[in-house]
Amino acid sequence: MKKTTVKAEMWDRMQFLFRNFYDRMVHLKLYYSGKLDIEALKSAVVFMLERTPVLHSSFNTTVTEPYWQEEQYTADDVVSVQQSEDSDLDADEFLAGVIPYDNNVQIKVALFEQGDKTVLAVLVNHMCMDGGDFKYFMATLCANYNHLVRKEYSAINVKSGSRSFEQVYSKFSGRDLKKARNLYKNVSKNKDKVPFPWTEPTDLDKNRIVRREIDAQRFTQFKAAAKALGITVNDAVMVATIRTLYDICHLDDDRPLTVSCAIDLRRHIVEGGAKGGLTNHTAWLACRTEQKGENVRDTVANVVNAMRKHKRDKFMGLYSLPLLNLAYTIFPQDVAEFAIKLGYDNPLLAVSNIGMLGDERLKFDGTELEGGYMSGATKFKPYFLMSVTTLLGKMTLSTSMRGNDEDVKLVNEYFDLIEKNIDEFIMLNE
Repeated sequence: MKKTTVKAEMWDRMQFLFRNFYDRMVHLKLYYSGKLDIEALKSAVVFMLERTPVLHSSFNTTVTEPYWQEEQYTADDVVSVQQSEDSDLDADEFLAGVIPYDNNVQIKVALFEQGDKTVLAVLVNHMCMDGGDFKYFMATLCANYNHLVRKEYSAINVKSGSRSFEQVYSKFSGRDLKKARNLYKNVSKNKDKVPFPWTEPTDLDKNRIVRREIDAQRFTQFKAAAKALGITVNDAVMVATIRTLYDICHLDDDRPLTVSCAIDLRRHIVEGGAKGGLTNHTAWLACRTEQKGENVRDTVANVVNAMRKHKRDKFMGLYSLPLLNLAYTIFPQDVAEFAIKLGYDNPLLAVSNIGMLGDERLKFDGTELEGGYMSGATKFKPYFLMSVTTLLGKMTLSTSMRGNDEDVKLVNEYFDLIEKNIDEFIMLNE
């Protein structure tokens, strides 16, 4: 029987190219009191994979045009359960893994049970979806699980439309549409070239996730301070991040610094992508400050100025997409990758505010959600990415990196500084 193939979309191919910079995985870790119904979970997972072919496909790279090829699989290929003496540690070891792009499934769900507690850990290939659709996937998986255990079979669903990047033009028309489709300008070039001060890479480095939780009270105060200043929480995170990076990277206060910020392109899609399939719709914009500023209020002004021009641009995040599409359209795969790498700068320092994971959306019947976070791909040195998520009123900062114990100490020093800067930001509202 001939296997079915699925088109590899532009963002699939770009994420494959990014294998040179990170491990292509997106990570999720959730803590529950209670245990899940394993058979119901497996049924819900299989239902969703059957309607999302790339999640049970291998990625086939060729010299001409790559493609996904649907593969045979079982629920046990995706879902695993382990009795654990240290569920947190075992989940971390699981999340340090990598799903090969030519594997038969592109998502792994693991349960680590310890007494009456459960840690749910999920790995997914970034080529298949970004943080935005990963949040949707998990919320829908949870809903489908609950419908199954309640025997509400008719309510089970998952979106399964187009995965094309072309959806980002669906809100435009007339001259705006023509202009959006011709934004060939390459905006990835970084003038500042400031790397995170990792140790030198060695064969002993391994994948690790380091995180820091900001408790509900401090996060509430942080949001209130941002609101009082008339800025977004994302802008406030960038303020604390930039001040911290000036210190951890030992930069002169008057030196310019660029920190890339992830932007969800679903803002340009009709109904926010609700009718499309699971995919990537994320781009980067550069937040470039000319100087640190003498105090937190100065940094706020610098960030506001840096972000203002982006926010006023109706085409925010859409620059260079036509250029990428052109390269993949006119060149064979290997030539396209070579050409794109010549002109593309992967962000050395970046922040991805994935946002609210959704307290109610992640509640499995018979359990109580106690916490968790989502973290982006594991970066290779010298690249650095901080992911930000909120759940149960708490904000979690995390970085997935390939490093050693000294690098872990460095990240914890970074988080110590960012907490200090968060506290100074909060004081602006006192």
